[in-house]
Amino acid sequence: MKFPFTIHRFPSLASTNQTLWELLAQGAGAGTVVISEVQTAGRGQWGRYWESGRGGLYLSMAVFPDWEATQSGELTIATAWGIATVLQNHGVPIQLKAPNDLFLVGKKLGGILTETRIQGEKIVTAVIGVGINWSNPIPEVGISLCHYWSSQGVNPQIQSLAELENLVLEGIILGYGQLQGKGVSSFLKNYQNLLL
Repeated sequence: MKFPFTIHRFPSLASTNQTLWELLAQGAGAGTVVISEVQTAGRGQWGRYWESGRGGLYLSMAVFPDWEATQSGELTIATAWGIATVLQNHGVPIQLKAPNDLFLVGKKLGGILTETRIQGEKIVTAVIGVGINWSNPIPEVGISLCHYWSSQGVNPQIQSLAELENLVLEGIILGYGQLQGKGVSSFLKNYQNLLL
């Protein structure tokens, strides 16, 4: 599955999800992506604050699924599986903490926040927000990709934040396409194998 991405870049935003919802209200379509170098009010699951200093990846993408409202959780699982699969294929041994956290060597590398709008018991719009630590300052419980590679003495297969951005978009599309085309059962076992 391919999307004609329309990417909007900002030096600083309160939240990429929030800005994307504003763009959607103005008529933006599926495949619209918002990326910010910094978030001043980034959000995680359950409304938790997500530290979003310069050097990390903060990205949100819009999709129009037209699925049953009960599939909202499946979209988060599919996104997590898709991103983890793509990153593992590029030498990053990602694990998942259900339903939406990306872990690396036991520390939090990133997270996914999926927000949906429902009409008539159908998900008509979804915004998938992803935050991943690249070289940004991180809390004690976190890890960044650059720190991981330097501590492991590993030659990274991902050379830049821009390349990470492309891989994350690829992972979102992988998960979304698999869920839409074959359903959650087609990758659920692989998702479970990635769980901590």
